[in-house]
Amino acid sequence: MANTFKVFTIADVAVDSGTFSTIYTAGTGVTAVVLGLNICNKDAAEQDVTVKLTSNTSNRTGANNVANEDVTLLNEVVIPADSTLEVFAGQKIVVETTDVVTIGAKTASKLDATLSVMEIT
Repeated sequence: MANTFKVFTIADVAVDSGTFSTIYTAGTGVTAVVLGLNICNKDAAEQDVTVKLTSNTSNRTGANNVANEDVTLLNEVVIPADSTLEVFAGQKIVVETTDVVTIGAKTASKLDATLSVMEIT
């Protein structure tokens, strides 16, 4: 198995009114570990951010053979004006084949996002 470190970026994150920006999708045969997410507020006013994980992974073995559900990882977290928020640092979130990480902002074009992952193939 090969481990590959990758970075994914979005400039001008979409508004979170149903049109979240996709920052990462795990490809076929890929398991990834989220290493960190940096979100930069480029505006002179505070901005809210929401991050979600869409996961339909199922068919596990043993007693936990239940399909995953979509979850919110951050919900309307406020980022102060002209600052950067670092989240998931020190935590590890496993993303499996077809799982999707999305991000949405309260106001369009005010936030940039950078996601670091390690893909295992």
